Amino acid sequence: MVLVPILKTSMSGSLKDVSSTSSPRVKFDLPIDKESIIQYIQEEGDTSYGARLNSVLKILMDKDTEDSVLLRWITELKDNILFLDKRNESLTFTLLKMEWYNKNERFIKAYQELILNLVTAHSSYLKHVLYFIISIFVKVSADKEVPTPEERKIWRHAHELAKHITELIPLSQHIFCVALVEKFPYIRNAACVILHYVENLLIVCTYLPSKRPLILECVIEKFIQIDVNCSKTTIEMYEMQREEEESLNQDLEMESTIEKKTDQMAFPLAHSLDILMNCLFTYIKETCFYNDSEELDWEATKKLYKEFLTIFDKIILPTQGSCHVQYILFYICGLKQDLCIGFLDYLWKKVQNPNVAPVLRQIAAFYIGSLLSRAKYISISTVTECLDLMCNWIHRYIDAHTSRDLMVHGTFHSVCQTVFYVFAFRNKELLEMNDGHKYYKSNLMKGFTVNNRNLLYAGFHSNTEEVSAGAMIPTFFPFDPYLLKRSKHWIESQYRIYNHASKDEETVDHIEDEEMCVDDDMFSYSMSPGFKKSCIKVYR
Repeated sequence: MVLVPILKTSMSGSLKDVSSTSSPRVKFDLPIDKESIIQYIQEEGDTSYGARLNSVLKILMDKDTEDSVLLRWITELKDNILFLDKRNESLTFTLLKMEWYNKNERFIKAYQELILNLVTAHSSYLKHVLYFIISIFVKVSADKEVPTPEERKIWRHAHELAKHITELIPLSQHIFCVALVEKFPYIRNAACVILHYVENLLIVCTYLPSKRPLILECVIEKFIQIDVNCSKTTIEMYEMQREEEESLNQDLEMESTIEKKTDQMAFPLAHSLDILMNCLFTYIKETCFYNDSEELDWEATKKLYKEFLTIFDKIILPTQGSCHVQYILFYICGLKQDLCIGFLDYLWKKVQNPNVAPVLRQIAAFYIGSLLSRAKYISISTVTECLDLMCNWIHRYIDAHTSRDLMVHGTFHSVCQTVFYVFAFRNKELLEMNDGHKYYKSNLMKGFTVNNRNLLYAGFHSNTEEVSAGAMIPTFFPFDPYLLKRSKHWIESQYRIYNHASKDEETVDHIEDEEMCVDDDMFSYSMSPGFKKSCIKVYR
């Protein structure tokens, strides 16, 4: 019985004789007079069904088999799709393993129609089909960072098939995305393998936009896993070791070879993260702007921002030890002032909410301080508005609480540290405002005085283990300098490097009754200012 195919294709042109393509390893030659491969496999009364099927499988797996033969069989099986039932699943899996994607256009089209008929008639094969499509994302161009045009064409064919399947069977969209998450390469695999997989995941977002949040969450989760294993200390150590090796090398030819790799991170995991971050920044830029122009697509940008904010709340914010992935939000917030204000508002609500875990409230405070200090796109008026909010909250908190237990007041101390940090970065702009000195005195110094007193009290009456085990977490600022070489250009123009001004240039002698003394060594490149070796003296 011949079934009517779901997708019809006109087959024109004669095919070469099947007998001329038989492999010498095949025990059973296919008879020339048989028009149907299906009839050949299941001749009635023939007891050698398995042997005939095996002979067909060998020809399918033989790389020397002519495409014309394969095309003839694919076309017949497409039109008789019920033949590929449970009994003949070995034939189905052999077809799925076929490298169909590097054939000619006619072959590719016939194969795709075969697969579409297969998943429609036999739903049990759907997951296997999707897995085989996903495997193409991993094995094609697995040995190089930049794929060839032909390899990108192969990926395009795979995506075309995936797109057709997900359109034909809506339920397959979820199955496909779950499979994509499940098959994500191990984070210590070759950097190019992970990179190409991520590139293909982002392509999936273009034809499955409703699944983009799930896909981006998977991507960020994997990036975070790499990031927490790339401490700044480790990155700097590897870079220093490479510099020492290069300095010892006097061979000019070797030096020229090494110079070609200077944009590659010395630590392998850091190199992986670097090219992955570059890939994600590129995707954000392409999504948020119209056709490589500088005109922002505001609706697309808002949508992407909301998706990343949800991921930030779920994955990035609770993760301590991440050094670079959070810069995704730093970059997006720089695209439009409204996004930056929205992000600061989100963080401040998190700080104030007593129902949020204390640790997360403290981290949110540090994010506010780091963003206000490091982002060039944040105006001084926005800085003062945020300082006003924080200082007013600090003063209200002081009035409402009398306990000196540091374990209870972790969020309070984090907000105080945030205020000091912002002042360390933006004090020149603050003092240059109209009535800047008055602003500084009226709004900030009460916080300096009270926090210093409480910290001194904590030093005498608490120990380090109690503090670290309780609600107080070590001070950190998430937008400390970005160390990844290749991807840093995305944020460099918007990033403020701390300017270590001399004491003669910046003074606070005009402030009555108060004096602040800060050690020169605390303002290093890799350490945020104000919290390593600071000594604050307050006189009454």
